[in-house]
Amino acid sequence: MRRKLGPVRSRRAVLTAIAFGLGLAACSSIGGGKRSVTPIRVDAGRAAGMISAYRSQNGLGPVRVSSKLMDATADYARAMGAQDKISHGIGGSLPKRVAAVGYDWDALAENLGAGYASLEDTIAGWKASAGHRQNLLSPRVTEIGIAAVTTPPGSKYRNYWALILAAPQAEPVLAGPFGMELVR
Repeated sequence: MRRKLGPVRSRRAVLTAIAFGLGLAACSSIGGGKRSVTPIRVDAGRAAGMISAYRSQNGLGPVRVSSKLMDATADYARAMGAQDKISHGIGGSLPKRVAAVGYDWDALAENLGAGYASLEDTIAGWKASAGHRQNLLSPRVTEIGIAAVTTPPGSKYRNYWALILAAPQAEPVLAGPFGMELVR
């Protein structure tokens, strides 16, 4: 035999259900739906060495690691992982993101990757992609920053990688017989 709930009990049950639902909704909106991310330790010197060796095979000069570009890539890998999305447009354009870390650039390119388990796999993937390969082999770049993050199980790609290749803005040079003309 089923017992009919009285008006007080049914009202209490409804209020409890509403409060529970609001509590769940509040928990799901904490952090704007962003996922937690954990940085992957990437040996930037090793990455620069691998990229430099590839460039050397193609008649180009080496790249070196820039601490400012490292900051920019760390921020960007974190942003992609938090949104569980690979895109060049998260958090502003590349020039704005690089300027935000105080890097004055003359040449600028970006390679992104997702799902790769290691530095070797990531660089191999970039070499195999025409657009990414073009960035790796740009004769204008001289510096890099690289970073990666991992996201919780159930994420779309799990690992997100960011590489920025750039050349710093050249300092003006005084030219002419009396150093009166600036050349850029």
